[in-house]
Amino acid sequence: MNVRMRLGATAAALGALFAFAGAAPSNAVPQEADAATSTAVAAAGQCPYSGSHPQLEYDDGRKYSAAVKHAQCLFNVNNVKAGGKKWLVEDGYFGWNTRSAIWRIQYACKIDTDYIVGPNTWKCLHLDEKPDPVPEPTGIFPVKP
Repeated sequence: MNVRMRLGATAAALGALFAFAGAAPSNAVPQEADAATSTAVAAAGQCPYSGSHPQLEYDDGRKYSAAVKHAQCLFNVNNVKAGGKKWLVEDGYFGWNTRSAIWRIQYACKIDTDYIVGPNTWKCLHLDEKPDPVPEPTGIFPVKP
């Protein structure tokens, strides 16, 4: 599937989602809430997912996975919370940018930097639960504007 087809399919899916939901999602987080609660609210609201957390690894972006899309969204929430920007396109394809992002978050969490989203990486990504370990700012994370 080429990029143009992916973009068209993504736009169609988002249009249908917003039409069904009635409004675009809000990225706003209440200022008075503490940091952990704010991030939990953001992650739960922006990254809904009801599937399992399987092991994920680079596949040159050849096949779509809802779990990859969930990991991409969680990375973006972590990155923005740490002072960076929304860096990944949340398209569900584990390509080079997702691979790089996974390495960055693994490095920030001080876990094995193997580019594989396994149990430890899922724990690090999930700020809507108690993250363990908590990602710490480094020279490579967060990805700044």
